Amino acid sequence: MAEHNEEELVPTPEVVGEEPRHWSRRRRWLTSIGFLLAIVVITLGLVVRLPYYVMSPGSSRPTESLISVSGAQTYETGGAVDFLTVSLRQATPIEAFAAWVNPDLDLTPEEDILGKQTPDQNRDLNLRMMSDSKDAAQYQALTRLGYIVESKGTGAVVASVVDSGPSVNALVPGDVIVRVNGQQISFSQELINVISATAPGSTITLDVEPFDSTIDGARPAREVQIVLGARESDPTKGFLGVSTFTRDLSFKYPVQISIDSGRVGGPSAGLAFTLGILDVMTPGSLTGGLKVSATGTMAIDGTVGPIGGIHQKVMASRRAGVDLMLVPASEVDEARKYAGDLRIEPVESLTQALEVLTTVGGGNLVLPPVGTAITVN
Repeated sequence: MAEHNEEELVPTPEVVGEEPRHWSRRRRWLTSIGFLLAIVVITLGLVVRLPYYVMSPGSSRPTESLISVSGAQTYETGGAVDFLTVSLRQATPIEAFAAWVNPDLDLTPEEDILGKQTPDQNRDLNLRMMSDSKDAAQYQALTRLGYIVESKGTGAVVASVVDSGPSVNALVPGDVIVRVNGQQISFSQELINVISATAPGSTITLDVEPFDSTIDGARPAREVQIVLGARESDPTKGFLGVSTFTRDLSFKYPVQISIDSGRVGGPSAGLAFTLGILDVMTPGSLTGGLKVSATGTMAIDGTVGPIGGIHQKVMASRRAGVDLMLVPASEVDEARKYAGDLRIEPVESLTQALEVLTTVGGGNLVLPPVGTAITVN
């Protein structure tokens, strides 16, 4: 019989330094799970929207090329008057972290931006404020050039409410103030004048209507009583703690002016547009040949009001190589924190803005004397 030899089964020895196969499989499995989790976390960080908005520097754009005039002569300009924008975006977790580590970005609660409005409603309101700022700019520019402009309005619309101010919980964005202590309010400036003439600590009665009663959360027409605070810049004057613009503001213009602001909203380009119109409608350079940026609301009486995002607007000016920046006087200290070598000047009115520009060879030096009447055929 042939001999059959069986080989002895000997376990395969482990190689020193290598893991058992089952541990290797487990590690690969854990690595795959970790990779997938990382993808999920990153995706959520890029997609999920938080109840905050990131404010970042926007653009610094010359106004003169955006302005068209019909019915009056225009001129080539030297230098430029820029208006400034802020980029506003609802934050994702990653964008919120970026705002935390980047000093040029600010993170703002959603409620401070939208109030009780939806993003679309807020967008519509900001476009309306932009339209009103153009009207105020045209009114001021044409009036400074000696034209007679008729105007009308139907109340002061609350655009924002100051945190911890007298109107918190009493007024909300979208309210329209139509009377103060029984006195009719047609223009935003009339409200400002009445409040400024009333002593701090006084109780005032406001008749309020909704700007748009279809807005979710809009409050009905009502009577509101508010105890006025004191204005920080002048403690003898009353302080309501709101920013406003005129509802249904309209003018009868002797000269037709259009400003192509694109998709930009808000009222803060009022000063820049006013100066831009003056620059286009007069010979010489209103800026003395310099590149000037300007930010601030423009009221019918020529006063310049505060704006939002002053930090980001300073950075936009610096990036654009601006020589001189004009800002609302109440925000000059904040603006100068980020100015570097940029010259920043405070202004409270169109008159002051023109006085600053006069010091650099523009301003009143290239405008007709105040009070000069222009006849329109």
